[in-house]
Amino acid sequence: LTHLPLRQTVHLTGRYESEFMRDLGIEVNRESGVSLDVSWDFEGRTVTIESCFEDAGFNIFAAGRTDVIPSPSNGKWHDSELHGLMVQYADEVLDRPDWSLQLLMLKRSVASRLLGIMFDSGSRNANELPRQGAAVFTTPIAARPDADRKLIQTSVHELGHALNLAHRFERQVGRADSTSFMNYDWRYLGGNNARKFWRDFAFTFDPDELAFLRHGPRPSIIPGGAEFHTVAYWENTDGGYTPYVPEVPGTNLALRIQPPGNGGLFDFAQPVLLTVDLENKSSGNINLPWYLLDPKAGFLEMVVKRVESTQDRDRPEGRVFRPIAHRCFDLAQEARAADIVPPSEKLSNNVNLTFGSAGFTFASPGDYQVTAVLTLSWVNGPTLTYRSNALRIRIGYPKSRDEERDAMEFFRWDVGQYIALGGSDALADAHETLQVIRHRRQGKGQKITDPLVANIIRCQALLASRESVRYRDGKYDVAPADPAKAVRLLKSLLAIAGEVFDPYTRDSTEALAARLAKSV
Repeated sequence: LTHLPLRQTVHLTGRYESEFMRDLGIEVNRESGVSLDVSWDFEGRTVTIESCFEDAGFNIFAAGRTDVIPSPSNGKWHDSELHGLMVQYADEVLDRPDWSLQLLMLKRSVASRLLGIMFDSGSRNANELPRQGAAVFTTPIAARPDADRKLIQTSVHELGHALNLAHRFERQVGRADSTSFMNYDWRYLGGNNARKFWRDFAFTFDPDELAFLRHGPRPSIIPGGAEFHTVAYWENTDGGYTPYVPEVPGTNLALRIQPPGNGGLFDFAQPVLLTVDLENKSSGNINLPWYLLDPKAGFLEMVVKRVESTQDRDRPEGRVFRPIAHRCFDLAQEARAADIVPPSEKLSNNVNLTFGSAGFTFASPGDYQVTAVLTLSWVNGPTLTYRSNALRIRIGYPKSRDEERDAMEFFRWDVGQYIALGGSDALADAHETLQVIRHRRQGKGQKITDPLVANIIRCQALLASRESVRYRDGKYDVAPADPAKAVRLLKSLLAIAGEVFDPYTRDSTEALAARLAKSV
């Protein structure tokens, strides 16, 4: 099976935020389309985004017209806006697998230190096709002396994800020594070797990546085809797998996952959010960036296993939860102090396992076991693996025909993405569906007792708390936030938050309500 001819044509559509161009001091060529006229001199030849893909066997052509989009008033973009922009305003077709990619060039994300994101890695997204859109953020790039080189590498990296290429440093791949586009400079050889990375970097992909791009099955590579991270092209030809650095259990950190306050019993169709804690067990300070506990970043794996008998709990099989977006971060040297964790202190985050690239994780009632696995490469040391407690959770059976009916509406791909994104105004049908479910289950009572209703209200509050950039009726507009509505919704959850939300979600919900209340 092959997707040859070798030089496949890929159409690339660009959307640029005005402040993005101002940051990098570049001007978009509107007639030539996506070309940013950004280049880097490498060993006497001029390297561009287009030439990097040409070297890999792809022709890159601009599709449609280059467009400049307005910036949010706070200058930061949320994940929920990105897919909405792509679906609302794409110059190429999005209703079938096609050699077409949508690229957003923006200033900064709400997630600090985020360089880029592929924001639709699953087939169950707003147009039911994965790997069609990516975004690059310039704030961590513009201040660098090699901004043009880093912009080229980051753009090719994100578009590489859209062609189904994984990070080289991931546990399954095990290539911390790679100088491919798909590695991080700050993760090279365990970390603190960025200068060595750029000294060795030759604007290329690794041989197994090139073999996959040139000769792999067409559905696995073409945007809109197979889900992200579903083809292990990095394995040896005999099916074996040998990581570059042997994995050994780490002891300086302790990883733990916690359920909501009322325990591991979830109602049928109740969203599953858990707290992940990473405690410093050493005698000194450790730098632990917050995004280590974000499954979208590729360091933390959440392994979910269906348990149908006592024997199943001892079996290693399980599938890794894959989020609907894939984030790529930068660890700036000067910013490390912000993430120093003292001895016995911990880093915490919540993980939303409700809906991922494979659909709903817990669509069937029964017992499940969830384990978190964190892989870190330490400077001049081995790759260490940290495994959490195995948390048993149980998804209850529907208690009535009404709950069965609600489930038929809840388990839709657009509703799942709405929950995963914490609300999205681009998913109007999902918003309306959840509003109907909420009113039907809550009735006229003001007190909230239903966990599903609580999660719906939380998503609606998050959506109300942020503005969004939309494309409607031939023009862009910025829909303002409604902090008063967000505060009202969040405060209605405070009485039940400790029972239906995990500790991190409970605390962050209360903190957001208090912060927004000051602005109302």
